[in-house]
Amino acid sequence: MSPTLPSTLPEITNPLSLNGKRILITGGSRGIGAAAVTLLASLGASVAFTYREQDETADSLAQSLRDEGREVLALRLDQRLSEDAKTAVRDVEEAWGGLDAFVGNAGVWLPTAAEAPDLQLLDEVLETNLRGVFLWNAAVIPALKRSGGGSIVLISSTAGQRGESGYGAYAATKGAIISLVKSLAPELGRDRIRVNAVAPGWVDTDLSAPALRGDPAARKRIEGIFPLGRIPEAQDIAGPIAFLLSDWSGSVNGEVLNVNGGTVLCG
Repeated sequence: MSPTLPSTLPEITNPLSLNGKRILITGGSRGIGAAAVTLLASLGASVAFTYREQDETADSLAQSLRDEGREVLALRLDQRLSEDAKTAVRDVEEAWGGLDAFVGNAGVWLPTAAEAPDLQLLDEVLETNLRGVFLWNAAVIPALKRSGGGSIVLISSTAGQRGESGYGAYAATKGAIISLVKSLAPELGRDRIRVNAVAPGWVDTDLSAPALRGDPAARKRIEGIFPLGRIPEAQDIAGPIAFLLSDWSGSVNGEVLNVNGGTVLCG
């Protein structure tokens, strides 16, 4: 005889918590990165974030969170440099004794025409969005192993799933991130390191401001593709990042969590 199953699943009563987690996130001074830094810190994590140029913005974010009693480090470092990646890991380990999670968020969205690409823009996209991720992973993974395991979340995009006209290099790098996640998940799983991706579409941030905030008619057209009737904000992406870093997703590995408001429906 089959066992009798409960009529309802047990209610989850413990809130999502990141207490004690030591997290490093790249590109954390604005947009999705800043929203993630704020949420992760509010959930109890110690958060170090990198930025490249925005000293005032980064300092303001860090200080506001410290005023709330959060542990936050703002690190002026470059996603494209291996030495900067090593510096970030060293600073986190010196401050908090180890590293438990990494969010590879830093990236650029620049046009690369197929027939006549601007080579400077092309190199910046490839070096930041793809080569940089490899360099930072190379520094982060040994630190996660030293801590006994952890979680990596890399930020991809709907552009990496369906392409994006006029932004081929950006789309190619974001597609590569998905393939990288699916390669790292089995490679690192035995070291108790989970690797997943979050794939946003349009998000109302400074990165997409030229398209979303300059022309009301263009914004209206973009809003029209969303079944939910609104363009996601940075906070909409921060929540899924927090979930993938938490113990609630302890068996989620090698997955792409699509957060695009239903505009791109893929497995």
